[in-house]
Amino acid sequence: MPRIYDYAYEKARKRVLDGAQVCAICGRPLDRDAPPRSRWSPSADHLLPVSRTIGMDDATRRALACDPQNLRAVHLGCNSRRGARPDKPRHVSRSW
Repeated sequence: MPRIYDYAYEKARKRVLDGAQVCAICGRPLDRDAPPRSRWSPSADHLLPVSRTIGMDDATRRALACDPQNLRAVHLGCNSRRGARPDKPRHVSRSW
């Protein structure tokens, strides 16, 4: 993929992770001090996995991959366990 895609994705990823406090899948707090690539380190998860966008042109796929509305903050382990299955967030806010 071109470098502009990498920059746009990293910018969207940073924006999603900056304000996040809890994992959107399990609801536990995100550990910003966790070692990189550990199961508790913060990660950006695509709500609609990019690998599932068969039939879309490349420009649309890149736009979807970099869209902050398609990203949510999760633990790397939760993201890996979910895989490329499209699903809804399991965490429900308790502030009602």
